[in-house]
Amino acid sequence: MQYSAEESFGFFGKLFQTRVLQGAITDQEFFESVFEILKPEYFPSEPHETVWKTVVSLYQKHSDIPTLNLLKVELSALKDEKKTEVTALLFDIAKKVNVSEIVQAKEKAFEFCSNKSMEAAILDCVELLNAGKHDAIPKRMEDALKAATKIDTGHEYFQEESIRDRAKKRIRKCAPTGWPALDNSSVMDGGLGAGELGVFMAPAGIGKSHLLVNVGYGAMSAAMDVVHYSLELSEINIGNRYDARITGVGMKDIPDNANMVEGRLKEFNGGRLVIKEFPTKTASSNTIEVHLGRLRAMGFKPGVVIIDYADLMRSRKQYEQKRFELEAIYEDLRALGMKLKLPIWTATQANRDGFSDQIITLDKMGEAISKAQISDFVATFSRNMADREKGTGTLYIAKNRVGYDGMALPVTIDPSKSYIMVNDAPEKELGEALQGAFDSDNPDAGKQIWRNLKGKKT
Repeated sequence: MQYSAEESFGFFGKLFQTRVLQGAITDQEFFESVFEILKPEYFPSEPHETVWKTVVSLYQKHSDIPTLNLLKVELSALKDEKKTEVTALLFDIAKKVNVSEIVQAKEKAFEFCSNKSMEAAILDCVELLNAGKHDAIPKRMEDALKAATKIDTGHEYFQEESIRDRAKKRIRKCAPTGWPALDNSSVMDGGLGAGELGVFMAPAGIGKSHLLVNVGYGAMSAAMDVVHYSLELSEINIGNRYDARITGVGMKDIPDNANMVEGRLKEFNGGRLVIKEFPTKTASSNTIEVHLGRLRAMGFKPGVVIIDYADLMRSRKQYEQKRFELEAIYEDLRALGMKLKLPIWTATQANRDGFSDQIITLDKMGEAISKAQISDFVATFSRNMADREKGTGTLYIAKNRVGYDGMALPVTIDPSKSYIMVNDAPEKELGEALQGAFDSDNPDAGKQIWRNLKGKKT
């Protein structure tokens, strides 16, 4: 059935149709709310209709929204002019992104499809009434209301299906840190979970940025794509730290060993990394969300987001007192993680009292203790003068919503290579075992030594 312009998206124009497709490909929640009520015929433009049909088909086949690359492969079988038009449309979807227009298009498209769904249900009910099938009318309207609403009414606790669903063994979707001492089931249960906010706290100059680089490396080693935002250091500086962490070559030695570094980076078998720099106090959670939307539209779907660091962001609203602004920033970040179903790592500064402490506790959190209350996982990092000489430190798990807290773990660190190892082995044994690991040609030598120590202990 062919709809007139007034009865389809043709009333809103071709650009609107493109924005709807962009929204559907980049926002799974929106796609799942409309894919049953958005008829292909609502796209009067044939290339748009073809792409929508393909997206729905691939979703039904794989239970996941297809990437642009998969769409390109699937649509490559088209011929002649039709293929040219669809290819041009896919290019527009990937490149021409206006996030505010996408948001408006999603809202308008859902409203349009919901209204059409209800209109069709009312007409069907008239036919059922005329046919004397009165019993079928309530069910038809109930189905239409379910399809035409995206309101989550919650988990109906005593429903049989809900009981069975709760009884299922669940696999927690999370981003590993790469440190067995944290990722084990009794501590982080695999890493930082989707929708969770993890925070490292340390005094200035102790190694917060190195910790964040290491959790980024841990996620990439698990084949997850990472987005690393910096509000303090340049993109090149952060990139150099990842170069050193991945290759085992000291940052100062990288220029003299460029070929070796390039070779080791090519050999790295892990996820992708995007590093984005924002000037201090210019980026809010909205800024981060817009940038992530652009990446997702281009086919880059991150498994973890790193922000170095949240205290240097700006809140969406202005506050007279800094502590209220910081609280709002952390609330916004956690809400963003829950909305996008992504784990978010960041760091915060300990106050001056934390410089002299062997173990830094939450009461040393600078400016606003509410940052800890909002976060799901908080670990503090301390290094006294003796630690600096030995290349050691202490990571203290101050808050943990999924496992043990109150644990102090020994750390070995080589800042020149942005290399950090968190371990639960005795500090002396660990330090001796890892002494030569940093100078090894194998950047993962420390990991193997840890495995050996783990076996020795058990």
